[in-house]
Amino acid sequence: MSASKNYTPTAGYTELVEPGEMGITKLHFGILTLTPNSTFFDHSDDTEVALIALGGVCTLLVGHNGNKAYGTLGQRRDVFHGEACIAYVPHHTTYEVLTNETGVEIAVCKVRSHSESAAIILEAGEAVDADKTGLRIRENIFSDSSDVCVSGEAICLQRFGDTVGVSVFGVTRTTGTVRVPVYHNDVFTVSEQGNAVLLTSGTNSYQLWMQPRR
Repeated sequence: MSASKNYTPTAGYTELVEPGEMGITKLHFGILTLTPNSTFFDHSDDTEVALIALGGVCTLLVGHNGNKAYGTLGQRRDVFHGEACIAYVPHHTTYEVLTNETGVEIAVCKVRSHSESAAIILEAGEAVDADKTGLRIRENIFSDSSDVCVSGEAICLQRFGDTVGVSVFGVTRTTGTVRVPVYHNDVFTVSEQGNAVLLTSGTNSYQLWMQPRR
């Protein structure tokens, strides 16, 4: 099974997918958009949280007691100008996002976790060890010749530089393979038993892929 929905940019936090929706069983996904000089505070509860800076810059304060992290998240103007800064927030931990003269847009992905991992704030392009996180995050900018195949539960945020492009996926289901178009600001999901292959994608196409590691 696969599904898609469109995201309309909105100030604050917008929940887009949670377990039980769109064929997803493990992942939560939303987008946080903050204007300049604003604050967002949350608690990870029983999930690990990945914060992926799509554009803009902010200060991130993570944790309390002995599990703390403090740093800058975000270095690029938008998804077409450089690689993402990513932060990982462990379960049962607070986190606060603060903006100054520049706002920020952050993709927020969550997965249930009880791992006693430390908070991590990565610089642009910096990788995290696979055994330190329960989430797999990757970005790609594609052309028509791009080769992409995704198996298992996944969520994808699609964007185009000109906002009018379309990507087409071949999605395998029990009844065969269907073609699924995905447009600018669409959130596209693949179920745990699913498989999706990118058939075509216009130039200046960006995809953020999020999957549980286990």
